[in-house]
Amino acid sequence: MMKQEMIISGKTVDSALAEASEKLGIPADKLTYEIVEQEKSGFLGIGSAPAKLKVIYSREGALVAKEFIDTLLRNMDIEAEVEMNVLKKSDREIKVNGEAAGVLIGHHGDTLDALQYLTNLAANKREEDESRDYVHITVDVENYRGKREQTLRALAQRMAQRVKKYKKSVMLEPMPPYERRIIHSEIQNIEGVSTNSIGSENNRRVVVYLESEGFSVPNRERGDKNSSNRNDGREKSASSSKRKEKERPARSQKRKEQPQKPVTPKYNDGDDLTAEELSDLISTYGSKERPQREQPTKFKSFDDYINSLVGSSDDNDSSDS
Repeated sequence: MMKQEMIISGKTVDSALAEASEKLGIPADKLTYEIVEQEKSGFLGIGSAPAKLKVIYSREGALVAKEFIDTLLRNMDIEAEVEMNVLKKSDREIKVNGEAAGVLIGHHGDTLDALQYLTNLAANKREEDESRDYVHITVDVENYRGKREQTLRALAQRMAQRVKKYKKSVMLEPMPPYERRIIHSEIQNIEGVSTNSIGSENNRRVVVYLESEGFSVPNRERGDKNSSNRNDGREKSASSSKRKEKERPARSQKRKEQPQKPVTPKYNDGDDLTAEELSDLISTYGSKERPQREQPTKFKSFDDYINSLVGSSDDNDSSDS
């Protein structure tokens, strides 16, 4: 592992070592140092001098990750503070705070996820003379991940109540794995409601369903569009009634000839569907995928934002009336 050196000053040896630990993101007890100059108190402040240390450290993955973020911000002319915290033995969190840093978030965190992916690649890339331990880096900008988690948990609560009220399953929009885990975790605390994930790769979705009804994929098909006009209280003419009587057997026969829809299998989170299975699933679901929006949408209210996350919200709301 490549060794590097850094000269750092502080009021005392301990304060200089603490500053080195903060800058490098390495615990102080893991640093090797030499005292270049001891601190001098002087007389009444006259002749005092700070301590100066030569800190010797290894270029660990966490440090490389922080350097990667610092370099990126500098090259993008973004003024922001970068802070690294130790979460677990091999887990680190890098927080980026600054008004201009919001550009690194993107739509629903897409840009932030890409930045985190690249940061982990840089942290775990080894040179020929290096032998780094694996480290997992979580990157957060302006506490976006915490705010997003609150939004997802509120969404899970709202969808669970909708499923309980209307006894219909609800499918959410495609989400990355860590966001799906938040939905699963929140729903586990709600009695009578459960979740499953369907789809594959970037098109994987969470379905919230009523346990007593069993798992099912939401069906957007409305059936007969004129059903709401059947009992409107208006008199029907004799000719209209006779015509309907003649058409009824043909319609009944047509319904009998229609093949029954296959039972949708239950998929556990983590299973991938084949292209053929996914095609059948989308056909059962009854609609094409929504085109991905390239630019973030501005919402007028929190409810509008929550509804945008629900793949079938428009149809569920329409069927409520």
